[in-house]
Amino acid sequence: WTVALTEWHLVGPMLSALIICLSLRLRLSRPRIREFLQDWLGISLSVGCIHQCLIEGGRAVEPLEDELIADIQQSDLLHADETGWKEQGRTVWLWVLCSATATLYLIGRRSWEVIAHVIEQFGGWLMSDGYGQYRHYGQRLRCLAHLIRKARGLAESCDPAAAEFG
Repeated sequence: WTVALTEWHLVGPMLSALIICLSLRLRLSRPRIREFLQDWLGISLSVGCIHQCLIEGGRAVEPLEDELIADIQQSDLLHADETGWKEQGRTVWLWVLCSATATLYLIGRRSWEVIAHVIEQFGGWLMSDGYGQYRHYGQRLRCLAHLIRKARGLAESCDPAAAEFG
């Protein structure tokens, strides 16, 4: 971590919680959060200050990670997915593991080792897309939305046999 928790903040805990909610629950970008705070609350914060609140919020809840992992490992059904983005000029992957009561985000390479410490202690069903790394887990279900999208792609194919199959 490149940030330390301190008592000297421009933003208090309630406003930080709102900023985190706007970012994670409503998926607003930092500039959109800035716009919302200005328009609705008359609060003027820089994008950098908003970013710092999100970083510090993540730092503050880091001790809860073990509880989230335990909750996920005890669930009957776990949804998993990953998506890539650039961070400091290199591609990293955001892994999302979601049960009925908890969501865990992990950042790392696109390999089984990133999620293995969670999944290998999980005893329920894993719902995922067709990414090959998920095949390491025996009780796996394929996501219906991904299968439908593949079938539609085949149905729109120029190859008559593939289109018929789709």
